[in-house]
Amino acid sequence: MLHLRMNMPFALMAFYGSLMIIIVLLFRAFLKDKLPKFVFPILWCVVLLRLLVPFSLSSPLSIKISDSSQLSMLSEFINAISGDISSATAYSVTTYEDTITAGNIGVDHPDISEDIPEDTPIYQYSDVIETQSETPITITYAGTASSAMGDIRFLPFNTLILIPIIYFAGALITLVILLLQRVHYISRLKNRLLIEHNETINNILREMDMGHILVFTNDEIASPLVCGLFSPRIYLPTRMDFGNTELLGHILTHEVMHIRRKDNWIKTAMLAVLILNWFNPLVWLMSKYLSSDLETACDEAVLMHYHDEETRKSYAYSLLAMAITGNRPTLLYSAFSKTEVEKRIKSIVHYKKASAFLLIFSVAFILSSAVVFATGPQAPFSSYLTSYCASSSCRWGVQVSITRDILLSKNAHKRADYIVLDTLRTDTTNDPELIENRIRQALANEFKVETGAFDFSFSLCLDDEERDKEWEEWNLTKDAHGYFLYKGEPVRVYIDEDGGYYQSREEGSIDITVQRDKYGYISRIVELREGDSDFDRRTRE
Repeated sequence: MLHLRMNMPFALMAFYGSLMIIIVLLFRAFLKDKLPKFVFPILWCVVLLRLLVPFSLSSPLSIKISDSSQLSMLSEFINAISGDISSATAYSVTTYEDTITAGNIGVDHPDISEDIPEDTPIYQYSDVIETQSETPITITYAGTASSAMGDIRFLPFNTLILIPIIYFAGALITLVILLLQRVHYISRLKNRLLIEHNETINNILREMDMGHILVFTNDEIASPLVCGLFSPRIYLPTRMDFGNTELLGHILTHEVMHIRRKDNWIKTAMLAVLILNWFNPLVWLMSKYLSSDLETACDEAVLMHYHDEETRKSYAYSLLAMAITGNRPTLLYSAFSKTEVEKRIKSIVHYKKASAFLLIFSVAFILSSAVVFATGPQAPFSSYLTSYCASSSCRWGVQVSITRDILLSKNAHKRADYIVLDTLRTDTTNDPELIENRIRQALANEFKVETGAFDFSFSLCLDDEERDKEWEEWNLTKDAHGYFLYKGEPVRVYIDEDGGYYQSREEGSIDITVQRDKYGYISRIVELREGDSDFDRRTRE
């Protein structure tokens, strides 16, 4: 079973992407000479997808990353990048013995039953207090007492402010450097000459169904290359021997293969990853091996068209003839580096066509690697983290859900319930914003994730006596049948959205909408009578 979301935090994308880079490098070191060359560019594309797209795809086969305290620094970095630079405070949660009994929500909360699944238990803190002794007990989870939360160390406040500034400054500098390199190289390609009447070039392009590709010569370049995304073009150096049809055929076939395999698109994605992950040395290392693997995979694709040993050797000599010395930014284009060509020639000389078994194994290897390493950690497939929690000490009931896949450890739901209940029990503000902030931070500390990983649902939780008293203060009463009266007039429609109460009937001379302030107290009653547009519209409907 798969579970897809599109909101993985950037820091987790970088973290999982780094793990995947290490794993692919290990595969490459041990299996490079065993597997077909096309396998590794595909694996690198999976890594690029992980680093660029904020998807969270969990599966039972996903690699598990522990949510232990070793990841606490990562969660703090996520908070900083996402703009959550509030001072980090650890909450030590003291709870009661694990014998919570399920409570019931009264008929004055019709909205609650609609939002919560039928099998979700509803806890009321008053139930806990009635069934427990006065002495609180500290609950131990996975071998660590909840009071140990106070031992977590956080980054200083000033450091949290600097992290996003440093990150965006580094990304901007990397972008400017790469753009300057691109502009400089594009300017060198302006002095070009279109090759129109070379039969060898035209025949090769037609045979490969690439007759629309334009080929140019340029005296500013030392090696053949492909440039462009939507309209790719091949550039050949003027020093090249155009009379050598065999050399021309080999080089042109190689460059056309780059176009057919969309290698320039892959390199563009790699540039975007470098800009976003400029701080990660593993990403820079990946860019080097990605360029090398694209070239060897392209050589393999060309060699599949050549069946005799002599033709393959001739192709190797052609590559060597066009090799250039020096280090060039090969992510900006496809070119022939002398060092890389020497390595590629060794592969060409020892080239053997892959067997059917090896091809099947390679496909299975790619699919299994993508499932295991490109997906996020397993999460509960229900988004609800807590039950609906309420306390006799607070006007609000709360339910918390998760916004992305999180690897929840043992007794996660009970631990989250206790945190919410403890916060509600000790709250003296009745301010849902402050309550949410306290619960959010405590949950982030407990599960070692960013504070943005949680979503909250609040609803008023008032007993009948308190609700009746509030209605009486605003001239709201009920008749013998339980229908509302406002100042003695029969109410046709009663709407209290924040309070979770709605009532309607056919008779009545007035529609009432109750508005509440941020603390849940009635602040205003809006009256609609016959002649008001909304009242008349409801009458017609």
